[in-house]
Amino acid sequence: MKKKLTSVVVKRVMWTISFLFIYVLGSRLTLPFVNVNDTNFLGGTTAFLAFSTAITGGNLRSLSLFSVGLSPWMSAMILWQMFSMSKKLGLGSLPIEVQDRRKMILTFVIALIQSLAITLNLPIQSGVNYGLVLTLNVLLLIAGTFFLVWLSDLNSLFGVGGSLVILMSSMVASMPQNILNSIKELQVGPLFVGLLLIISLAFLYISVIMQRARYRILVNKITIHNRFKRYSYLDIQLNPAGGMPFMYAMSLVSIPQYFLMLLQVIFPNASWIQDWIGQFAIGRPVWLYTYIVVLFILGLAFSFINMNGEEIAEKMKKSGEYIYNIYPGEETSRYINWLILRFAVLGSTYTVLMAGLPMLIVLYDPRYMQLTMLPGLFFIFNGMVFNIKEEIDALTLNENYRPLLEIDS
Repeated sequence: MKKKLTSVVVKRVMWTISFLFIYVLGSRLTLPFVNVNDTNFLGGTTAFLAFSTAITGGNLRSLSLFSVGLSPWMSAMILWQMFSMSKKLGLGSLPIEVQDRRKMILTFVIALIQSLAITLNLPIQSGVNYGLVLTLNVLLLIAGTFFLVWLSDLNSLFGVGGSLVILMSSMVASMPQNILNSIKELQVGPLFVGLLLIISLAFLYISVIMQRARYRILVNKITIHNRFKRYSYLDIQLNPAGGMPFMYAMSLVSIPQYFLMLLQVIFPNASWIQDWIGQFAIGRPVWLYTYIVVLFILGLAFSFINMNGEEIAEKMKKSGEYIYNIYPGEETSRYINWLILRFAVLGSTYTVLMAGLPMLIVLYDPRYMQLTMLPGLFFIFNGMVFNIKEEIDALTLNENYRPLLEIDS
């Protein structure tokens, strides 16, 4: 019993629970001087923005310190990764400290835009200084975002799951209620709910199969000579991007909405801004097609972010490994990148079919938004659960072999 309590995994899980308690506590701290009972705030964009922020660790409905969530940080990370893939910009060759500093600057800019867009549309209580309240709430929302980034780093260092745990807790706290509200609003019968449950289980099964599916490449290790060497493989997922494109697509697609809302406050008489806000509203064709295109592009991008042919080929060359019938170095890099591209296209197409096409129902009735997001939510949860499981397996690996390494004194 003592060994279980002193286990590395148990200690890290306890740290994670402590961090989640802090997150839940912060999400209950309401912004000051805001009328939280006003249901008309943010106009007709509340539904989509509240849904997208819930996926990224925020809580827009409660108007709390963590309302913006990790959305600015997630958007900054994917933008930085995409720019870093360009060798002309040379971002990947910068020192780590410089890269981290510029990532935080980009996070701050995006957080400032989103915080201003939200705060300028908040229902402020009467009898208070509007400018002071505006400045205070903007600073609080930005501080909340950076606090969540810091909390995620602490969880990565001491706990399990990193930022994934915060995102999961946010989704678990808000998604079931949103789905139940959609079912009540649509006034569907038990037959529809049963059919929805069966379809959800089918989507869940397919997503688990795709998450576990691997394409194996035979790898020869010249430093090992035994009968087990034939079991050495390089694994490539059939969907290398996993469920990350869906989560980041929601974050990126919401940025134009925030930016247009900010412009509307600055230029209240510009009719074209209101028109474009309507075009990017949930259920409109422009929003839907933008979402699907971003989903496909992020599927390709995350595939090469998760697996890089140059890095894999360099590591194989240094460790004395090579792929059968492929020369080490440049040829190995091209071969791996070609396989990654092939599976990236396959995985992105699969992601669009499973998480993008159901969204076409939103063109018929925007009230189906929460339900059509279910396949994408399954992608996210599967990816998160498997990532946390792999992290726990890695932590317990040393403990499993500790009895063999201990020397009796």
